[in-house]
Amino acid sequence: MSAVAPRRVVEWSTGEVVGFDPGTHAFSKAPDMVQLAMTFGGGPIAAAVSRRATFVKSVRVPNAGVAEIDMILQTQMAAMFPVPLAELAYAFRLTDDVNQDGRLAIVAAMRESDLRTLEADAKAAGFKLECVVPAALGSMALAESIGQRDIAVVQDTAEGLAIDLLAGGELRYSRVTPMPANNDLLESEITRSFQAVALPCTPVLAAGGFAYPEAEVKNPMPTLQALASAPLDRIGIKLETREERERRAKSIQAKRTRFAILLCAAAALLAFLVFVEWTEAAEQNRVATAKWNLALKKRRDLEKKLAKEVEALRSTESTLRRAFSPAQTPADVLATLSNRTPQGLWLTGVTFERGKVLYVRGTASNGGAVTAYYQSLTKEPRLRDVKLIFANNGEIDKVPVVQFSIQAFPVGNLPLVDAKKKGAKK
Repeated sequence: MSAVAPRRVVEWSTGEVVGFDPGTHAFSKAPDMVQLAMTFGGGPIAAAVSRRATFVKSVRVPNAGVAEIDMILQTQMAAMFPVPLAELAYAFRLTDDVNQDGRLAIVAAMRESDLRTLEADAKAAGFKLECVVPAALGSMALAESIGQRDIAVVQDTAEGLAIDLLAGGELRYSRVTPMPANNDLLESEITRSFQAVALPCTPVLAAGGFAYPEAEVKNPMPTLQALASAPLDRIGIKLETREERERRAKSIQAKRTRFAILLCAAAALLAFLVFVEWTEAAEQNRVATAKWNLALKKRRDLEKKLAKEVEALRSTESTLRRAFSPAQTPADVLATLSNRTPQGLWLTGVTFERGKVLYVRGTASNGGAVTAYYQSLTKEPRLRDVKLIFANNGEIDKVPVVQFSIQAFPVGNLPLVDAKKKGAKK
């Protein structure tokens, strides 16, 4: 984790905020961001959300693309966190740890209402939020700065005793407990943390000058200070609201749309150039006919050949136009399917092909959600011939669910190439 240009960091919690300025190496505390700004000053900051206000879990996921893993994690978060997915702002990091069970993902989340409160407080205080991250990520930066990959980082915070567990250099678990009365109880809390995530006990790092005689490693630097020089962009865990996620997704889609338009323009230009070439050749043929009557047949053959090439290119142009300007893009269809999902229903798979029937598979907590989703799709003007193929009861981790499949035909979903007409039977 290479060092980057130091940034100002503010750790936010509902009862206290703490700011660190790498320029002065000074810490500032206040009840809220507005009062902190009076001594700390406004401007750009990185916001670190306190451990009590965030959830950090590690989970194995299939070694697939980010979009597919995001959909998988959304179905698993109901069991991972004590807060419904609809109320969470989350982010995840895919590590390089891959085994037969899949790739290790580190998932961080917080209540979206808390995130909105944080953003409102920062705006009122005159701060410009560069990013919002879990404060526990500071343990990763601190551990790597001293060459430690498997270690438990303990620290005294305003919320109590912070315990962050690292394995292979990755943050695997984070929790806050009331400060134990003695070292024996403190050691018991650390051991209990390892047992909670089935990790072997590792050496302990006492951060921020925390007085723990049994710690194998001691460092006066608090984890908040370590965040000031950590490469947060490369860590990849940034908490944001659903609106911000959707805005970023729309920006990506807009770039893809512009690229498709450029391709269509290039195809049109190519067709125009070919047409101009053909026109020039035809004109030369007409002029040469008067002079070269003996070459008339050859010229006519050349004209027919060029006409066939132009016809083939026009067919290609039509195919390209249909490919890059469909009535409904796959992204539009998927957005329609996702926006219609009711509470308690998750989509697990979508089969979409040009010119063919669309198949939607999913899981719901009850049959009512499947019925509501099916009825909602039948009223969707973008779809026709909506049919419920099946809805079967089942269990996932001993929780009753309803697995279902629905088929429909997206309006305007034409095939890229028209089917060839069969000749009439004799």
